[in-house]
Amino acid sequence: MEERRLLLAVALSLLVLTGYQLLFPPKRPPRPTPSPTVAPTAAAAPATPEPRPSPTPSGPAPAIADDRERRVEAQGADLTVAFTNRGARLVSWRLARFTDARGRAEEMVESVVGGPRSLDIETGDAAVDEKLRGALFRPSTEGLVLSGPGAQELRFQFSGDGLSASKTVFFLPSGYLVSISASVQKDGRPLPVKLLWGPGVGNPTPAEMEVQGYQPPHAVALTAAGVERPAVDKVGPLRVLPQAQWAGIESHYFAALFVPPPGAGTEIRTLTLPGEGDKPRLAPQAAVVLPGPDAKAGLYVGPKDYPTLAREGHDLAKVVPVGEWIGPIVVPLMKLLNWVHGHVGNYGWSIVALTVLINVAMSPLRHYSIANGVKMAKLSPEMKVIQERYRKVPALDPKRQEMQKEIGALYERHGMSMGTQMAVGCLPLLLTMPFLIAFYRVLQVSIELRGSPFLWIPDLSQKDPLFVTPLLMGISMFVMQRMTPSSMDPAQQRMMMIMPVVLVVMFFAAPSGLNLYWLASNVCSIIQQGVTLRLIRGSEGDPRSRDRRKR
Repeated sequence: MEERRLLLAVALSLLVLTGYQLLFPPKRPPRPTPSPTVAPTAAAAPATPEPRPSPTPSGPAPAIADDRERRVEAQGADLTVAFTNRGARLVSWRLARFTDARGRAEEMVESVVGGPRSLDIETGDAAVDEKLRGALFRPSTEGLVLSGPGAQELRFQFSGDGLSASKTVFFLPSGYLVSISASVQKDGRPLPVKLLWGPGVGNPTPAEMEVQGYQPPHAVALTAAGVERPAVDKVGPLRVLPQAQWAGIESHYFAALFVPPPGAGTEIRTLTLPGEGDKPRLAPQAAVVLPGPDAKAGLYVGPKDYPTLAREGHDLAKVVPVGEWIGPIVVPLMKLLNWVHGHVGNYGWSIVALTVLINVAMSPLRHYSIANGVKMAKLSPEMKVIQERYRKVPALDPKRQEMQKEIGALYERHGMSMGTQMAVGCLPLLLTMPFLIAFYRVLQVSIELRGSPFLWIPDLSQKDPLFVTPLLMGISMFVMQRMTPSSMDPAQQRMMMIMPVVLVVMFFAAPSGLNLYWLASNVCSIIQQGVTLRLIRGSEGDPRSRDRRKR
């Protein structure tokens, strides 16, 4: 009897405990929030990550695949992106606001038959990569119209034969910066994932490749050392950039740049592709390493337009080579050129107008420089007599001090100071040259000139088809040299007359916008030189006229 009561009590206790557990389940302890990872500095070695336990396979995932191959597009105000669901591979990335030589939207993807494609997935397992490239991914939609205030996603999924993969691109209604994530699992275990861009970016035309200074697409990255632009043949099969802020491929006017997520790295590579004849072609490729399936990498594919890149953030604007020391002048001049274009309506006339404005602003300094040249030309014959007298005296001989005293007395007789004249002669040049060089740089990097016509010139970013501007530039330089007062001897002056010919040859294949700027600047200099010389001769009298009257 006692045993039966004991067994009944135990059974009732178990029943009460079980019911309590079902009615009042214990609260799960909250997952600890991971502390944000701090990227190691260049001086400190990166910490070795703790190994994560491998997840236990949970059985085969349900099969996911499309029934046929199809094209999937996402279209927005600035770009149209097209994929094929076979491998979720990118086939087109067109920029709506920029056109090629045929008037079509500019294409950023260079397709190579049988070669890699941009935004391909790489896992390090060649068999898996090959399987994924041929798999029919299921897209989340057949077409995506980018509108509304928020981001929209285009997702591709595949599962079968022990493989599971996904790729998702997040678009904004406007802009060129997107986010992209990807994941791959084999037999339930995640594989490392890299996203590729390349080969190259864009498809330059033969006319663009003939322009002086053209460089084929090459790798570019922003590291702790600054912007690096290694040549294609210097990169090698693989260069890892673990702490790059961004890395990718650039051409003269366009760029494709990966912005890695926290804890991720980037890579740049050189591919060997079929070329003309038996000679292979080297092409750049970039990759971003995704640290996990939920990690999103940024991707900018668009123009190297400084204001646009500055709005996107991530220091992407540094891909535009405005220059380090002269950049603070180049950027405002870019804005000023666009402001002038907003009132003039043509970039050719905008270049002319802005060149005139710069020369007018610099005219007081140039006036002093020309006046100083006239004074130096007057005392040049007496200066040569003194220098000839001491020509054979060694440079370290004490008698050289006597020559300096005679030169100082010569300056004093003409009402001049040696130190003041040196400053007046050099200071205007030092003050004006940075602005002239900065505007020259503006015309080199401004994508606005691409495709902009001017009179007989169809494109200011390409060479003058009739070579009129480089020839007129050379003639204007010759006229300017003839007008400039000089203290050089006749032999040196004849040598200087060769310079216009040399510059014409150098600028024969230069962009016509640069030649137009140089020509307009020379014309402004000729006008100012003529006016300044006329004022000087009117106030002091023309020495040549006095010589003719004496004879």
